[in-house]
Amino acid sequence: MKRIVLLLFLLLLGQATAVFGQSETPATPAADENTAAPADEEPTKYEVQLQYSQESLTRGLGTWRTASMYLERRFKNREIVWTTFRASERNSIRDQELAAGFYKPFGKKWAITAEGMFSPTHRFAGKFSVTVEAERVLKHGFVAHVGGKYTTYNTVKATSVYGIAEKYWGNNRAAYTLYLTDLSNAGIAPTHRIQYNRYLNDARNSVGATVTFGREHENLGPQLGVLRSNTWSVGVSARYWINKNVGFNADGIIHRQGDLYYRRGMNFGIRFRF
Repeated sequence: MKRIVLLLFLLLLGQATAVFGQSETPATPAADENTAAPADEEPTKYEVQLQYSQESLTRGLGTWRTASMYLERRFKNREIVWTTFRASERNSIRDQELAAGFYKPFGKKWAITAEGMFSPTHRFAGKFSVTVEAERVLKHGFVAHVGGKYTTYNTVKATSVYGIAEKYWGNNRAAYTLYLTDLSNAGIAPTHRIQYNRYLNDARNSVGATVTFGREHENLGPQLGVLRSNTWSVGVSARYWINKNVGFNADGIIHRQGDLYYRRGMNFGIRFRF
């Protein structure tokens, strides 16, 4: 309990220095299946998200904990700016990250997203990263995204390019993502992600599932460094808005990191719009 209180205290302290603007936040906010407001409602200007996750590793490798705060500002022209502060703990090693980004539409079909992240501690987080993405709305409910991300760690550099294909129909969304990541000391490897979301009642509430498989890199701290291994993971999610201003989310995941360990965890969050 003391660790949780300390993480939240660090989170709030860091957020106070981050009002100028997500691991590494989620992809394009405007394309996020959980952020759209119904067409007949006036969009809110601000959203705050408070998240806490805890994951347990097998083989006695300990527990990972993360607390984060996300602040978003929306404008009438559909532009969005945001900032995130994240405080993490892995086996008593603590890290902090600050991120800020923006979403900029061009007409009704094109948009770009850009985000930068900086970690003053970078024990297992990257020192900094830059992500840029372009979005194109296509016919028949399809949306395409192409992006790239560059991350510098203490010992290696990682460059990723990715493509996302989304399909919306009725109360459903399906998406496929292909990542190609190049580690400066290990070459190129692909990762695949398949998502499905079902909207309940309106665009605010949903349940979903995600399957990811391929070869991924993970920074395991000063002793092991950044390792690449065959991975797979399965996740489920739920989003529910109690009213138009207050909502919560819950996520569960099982992740296999090669022959090193299994990671099982839950994430809980609360969201406020005003």
